[in-house]
Amino acid sequence: MEYIIYCTTVLAISVSLFYIYAKYKLSYWRKRGVKTPPTHLIFGNFKDVVTLKKRPAEVLCDIYNNADPNDPYIGFYIFHKPMLLLRDPDLIKRIMITDFDIFPNRRFGSRDQKDVTDLESLLAMQQPKWKYVRSKLTSAFTGQKLKIITPSIVECGKLMLNYIDNLPTGVGVEPKDMSSRYIVDILNSYAFGIATNSFDEKTNVLWKDCVKLFCDLQAILTFLIFFFIPEWSHLIRPLKKRTLENLKSVFWNSISAREKTGSKRGDFIDVLLTLKNGEQNPIYKFEGSNLLAHPISVMVAGFEATTDALAFCLYELARHPDHQDTLYNEIQTYVSNKELTLDVINEMPFLDSLVIEILRLYPPLPMTDRIATRDYKIENTGLIIEKGVAVYMSANSINQDPKYFSDPQNFIPTREYENKKFHESLPFGIGPRSCIGQKMAIIMTKIGLITIISQYILSYKQPNEDIKSIHTFTNVPDKFRLLFQKRDNRS
Repeated sequence: MEYIIYCTTVLAISVSLFYIYAKYKLSYWRKRGVKTPPTHLIFGNFKDVVTLKKRPAEVLCDIYNNADPNDPYIGFYIFHKPMLLLRDPDLIKRIMITDFDIFPNRRFGSRDQKDVTDLESLLAMQQPKWKYVRSKLTSAFTGQKLKIITPSIVECGKLMLNYIDNLPTGVGVEPKDMSSRYIVDILNSYAFGIATNSFDEKTNVLWKDCVKLFCDLQAILTFLIFFFIPEWSHLIRPLKKRTLENLKSVFWNSISAREKTGSKRGDFIDVLLTLKNGEQNPIYKFEGSNLLAHPISVMVAGFEATTDALAFCLYELARHPDHQDTLYNEIQTYVSNKELTLDVINEMPFLDSLVIEILRLYPPLPMTDRIATRDYKIENTGLIIEKGVAVYMSANSINQDPKYFSDPQNFIPTREYENKKFHESLPFGIGPRSCIGQKMAIIMTKIGLITIISQYILSYKQPNEDIKSIHTFTNVPDKFRLLFQKRDNRS
C-alpha cells in the first residue's frame, strides 16, 4: 500500500513539474506581447504534423490564419521551442534579403551541418562555409549553362513522349509517377553524367531508388525531423544510406571515366572536376565526400520539387481545357518547325505565366526558415528576435492570402501581380539563400509541358478525388489519372 502511495505521489509531482515547466516554456511569446494560436502542452502547435494528420505546410497556413489580417508576424511553438512566422512582405524582404547577414543560416540540417543524406551540402551548410561553396557552384546553373544542357533535357522529354505513345488506349497515368521519371532522367544526365531511361521497367533502378529515398513514410519522417526538429537528427542518421549506394557508385564511375578520357559534356560533373583540380580552400575542399555531396543534393532538391511542379501543371491543364488550348496555340506559334532552344522557350509569355501560377498555388518549397545569429529588433514593433530563435515564411500562406490576390485558391494563369518579383521568388526560398537551381527547375518543367501539349490533349479520371495527400512532405497530386488523346497536328 505504501509503495502504491509512493508511486502515485512521485507521478503526481512529476506531472505537476512538467506542467509548470511546459506552461513556462509556452509563455515565451505571451511575455513579449506576441499572439500565438492555441497551443498543445506537449507538441506546441505541431501536434497534427507529428501525428501525420496534416502536412507541415498546412499547419503553417493554420498558424498564419490565426493572426489578424494586418499582423506582421505570429508566434508558434514546435514542441516547446519558440518560432516566429513572418506575415508581412516588407518584413520578410528585410529579414531574408536586406538583413541577410543576421539571418544567413537555415534551421534545416544536423548540428554538424549535414543534410538528410549525411553529406555536407548547400542544403544544410552554414556561414561562412555556405557563401564560399555557393559562389563556387553558381557557375553550374547560369543561363549559359542552361543553354548547353537544353538539348539533353529535350532528349529526356522524347523518352517521356515515347512512353505516352505506347500507353494502351484509355489507361490513366498518375501525373507524379510520369513526371518523376522524366525529372530523374534529366538529373541523372546533368548531375551524374549518365543517360538513363526511367520509363523502362527493366533499367530504372535509379528512379526506384529516388522513390524510396524521397517518397515513403520513413523518408517523410526524416525530412520532418531535419526541417523542424534538427536536434533529433542523430537519432535517424541516416535511414537511407543503402538507397544512396547506387547513386554514389554511378557518380564515382562518371568522375573516373571523365578523368581518364578528358571528355567534357558541359554538365555538373565538368564543374565539379574543375573545382577538384583547382586551388583548394581550407574552409571547404572539393574532394571525397565533399565532391559527392553536391550531385546528391541536386537530386534531393530537384527530384521532389520539380516533379511536383510538372505534375501540378498537367493536373491543372487537364482540368482547364481552355488554358490547355491557349498553351497549345502558343506552342504552335513559337515552337512549330523550330528547334526547341532556351531562347525560344523564354519568348513564350503564357507558358511563363502558367508555370508562375502553378508555383504560386503549389510552391515546391512551401516554407523557408532562418535563424538569428544575434539579437534583432523589428522596426515599428519593438519586438526583439533573440539570438538562436528561428523565423519562418510560409509561401502557401502569403501567395494564397486574399489580401494580396483576388480569388487566391483558383488557378488563374492570366492574373496580375502587384508585387510580381516578390511573389515569384517565394516558391524557391527568397533572398541570397534561395534555391541555386530554380532556373533549371523551371526550364525542365516548361520543356516537359511543351513536349506533351504539342502532341497530346489532356483529360482525366477521378475528378472528385482530393489530390493533396497527407502522408507527404510537400503538395503531391494523388489519386488522379491523366488521359492522353493524340492531336491531329495536320490541322
